[in-house]
Amino acid sequence: MTLSYFFALLSGLLSGGALGLTGGGGSILAVPLLVYLVGENIHLAIGTSLVAVGVTSLISSVSYMRQSLVKFKIAFFMAAPGLVSTYLGALINKQIKGPVLLLIFALLMICIGYMMASRKAPEKKEMTGPATINYPRILTLGFLTGLASGFFGIGGGFLLVPALFLGANLKMKEAIATSLFIIFLFGMFGLASYLIQGREINLMISTVFVAGGSLGGIIGAFYAKRIDQLWLRRIFSVFIILIGFAIFAENLIKLL
Repeated sequence: MTLSYFFALLSGLLSGGALGLTGGGGSILAVPLLVYLVGENIHLAIGTSLVAVGVTSLISSVSYMRQSLVKFKIAFFMAAPGLVSTYLGALINKQIKGPVLLLIFALLMICIGYMMASRKAPEKKEMTGPATINYPRILTLGFLTGLASGFFGIGGGFLLVPALFLGANLKMKEAIATSLFIIFLFGMFGLASYLIQGREINLMISTVFVAGGSLGGIIGAFYAKRIDQLWLRRIFSVFIILIGFAIFAENLIKLL
């Protein structure tokens, strides 16, 4: 058990470090690390990841709150559909066997890796008039992100940030700050969903993971200022894609 805590701390450091270095995508590593390094089964790892990523996002958003960059009204509005969709996501993954769930997760990793590699820096906005909010888009993306959070145990920042930037007319820093708070809300919805469904969540492993993630995030952010972000993002995206292919191949062999 002590060894599990050590690997949970190490997993948090790696995931948090990746998040700090790249500014996004680090949470996709949480579930594979919990499965292959800590030794949890995929269903338990998803629940553990939901809590860990949620709390880590709250910690990361505190500095943004001090700068008044978190738009709470929009955050709660966008997160509202997640009350239902996060529960549905957790309920659906309960019905899927471990190897199949890992196959689907591997495909998600490959997809996110590709999106990170091909993503361009968003253009700066010129605010010429009153900001308009695309409420249908925000509600739809909020529902889908909540569903993905409950099903995969991920934060979903790769969906939230563009939705807030384009749909809510937020500046990029505001979109990132607000998305972190929404991820925290989805994490709490996921925890409630697992508890209501009577499913197991390892809160001790989550706590150790968060401790490692917080430290990793600080270290990652420190070095991020000294490394070219474009090349760093591309290297990390290739890393995610390779891990995705490895997980896919392993579990496909198991099924066959």
